[in-house]
Formats: sequence, structure tokens, C-alpha cells
Amino acid sequence: MERGLLLDLWGTLFWPRLPLEEYHLMRAKMILRALDQDELSFDAVYKAYMDARRLADKIRNTTLHEVDVIGEAIILLDKLGIEPTGDLLRELEEAYLHPFVTQLELAPGAVELIRTAREHGFRVILASNTISGRHARILLMEKGVLGLFDYLAFSNEIGFRKPHPKFFSVIVHQTGISPSRSVFVGDEEGDIAGARAFGMKTVAFTGFHEYNGGVAPDYFAKSMSEVAEIIKVLSSA
Repeated sequence: MERGLLLDLWGTLFWPRLPLEEYHLMRAKMILRALDQDELSFDAVYKAYMDARRLADKIRNTTLHEVDVIGEAIILLDKLGIEPTGDLLRELEEAYLHPFVTQLELAPGAVELIRTAREHGFRVILASNTISGRHARILLMEKGVLGLFDYLAFSNEIGFRKPHPKFFSVIVHQTGISPSRSVFVGDEEGDIAGARAFGMKTVAFTGFHEYNGGVAPDYFAKSMSEVAEIIKVLSSA
């Protein structure tokens, strides 16, 4: 079986170019525009957005089932007392994901890391908890890296989030990688815990923020070049 390099998206490969508070404010502004109702204030929409986000995250964290962008938008509409329609949900989907597609920056050295991994015999897999795999593909295409991955695993398409074993089993089944010969690079405990439980080596990436998880990784790396050096070491093991 083949080696695999599994890379998380948010917080590992990508991070917003603007502060997180501004990122969420931008999303709320896009939602208000999509709703197109004069009687709605920005404050009301922002509160409904944050309340919907908290409830969706509670469902995600409790069940490890993904709540996709449509599900979260329906919760938001319910908070505002608005009946969902297909057209409105499509508008909200684009509003939700506009900051994601337009405001994320690729981590320095990411392309070089992927090329290094390929040169050392690793299949490269994107493994992301996300509310929209379609928009993640758009982001990757816009940044010119879509074709660098051998496989894309998105929680909204699998139905389960990291660290659920189903998320990892789908990847192994679809790619043929050997967990014991593979390494997962991520920034959150769910990345590290799920991958370790599945028998993979783990790297906590701290290039954008500190790792605060309770599960210890095998390695820490604060840059993609450090991850590349770890890959070189593991390839010779």
C-alpha cells in the first residue's frame, strides 16, 4: 500500500488574510445583501448568523456529522423567522462562501511541500472539515493548486467530520494508502486525534496559531518547509 500525506485546509494550507472578526463581519454583510429585506438590520442578521453558527457547531461537535452550508443557512433563516426557499438558499450559499473563496491565502511553501512529498513517493490528499466541498474546489482552482492533489476529502460530501473514523476510512478505501505509512498535517485536535486513532503519524501545524489540543502529535511544525523535512525523514523510515 502507498504512503499518504494528508493536509488539512483551514488553519494549515489556508488562513484568512484579514482578522477572523472581520471575516465574519464580511460574511454577515453578504448574507444581509442576499436576504434583500429592508426591514432587516445588520445587527439582527449578524446575531442570527452567529447564533446559527453556534448551534451548527454544537451539532457538529456533538455528533461529528457535518452540517453543510445549506443546513446552517436554514438555521439562520429560522432565527430570523424567514421561510426558506430554493432560490433564497442558493443566494445564501454564495453569500456564506464569498469570504472563503476571496479572502483565504495559501500558506508559504505549500506548493513546495506537495512537490517534495510527491518526489518521496507520497500520495497527496486534502482532508478538510468544510461546509462546501464545491467552494473548496473553487478556492483551490483560483489559487492554482487544484491539480496538485491526488484526492480531495470533504466532510460535507462524506457526511462525517474529523475525527470520526468514517472520514478516514473513506480516504483509505478511495486512495489505497496505508495508514501506518501515512502522515496527517493539521492544526486542531480533531485532526491529530482522528489520524492517530487510525494509525497515522501526525504533525501539528503552528504556522497560523498555536496548537491547543489535548492529544499530543508526533511532530510540531511552524512552517511548510519544516513539514517537508519531516516528510523526508519519514520517507526513509
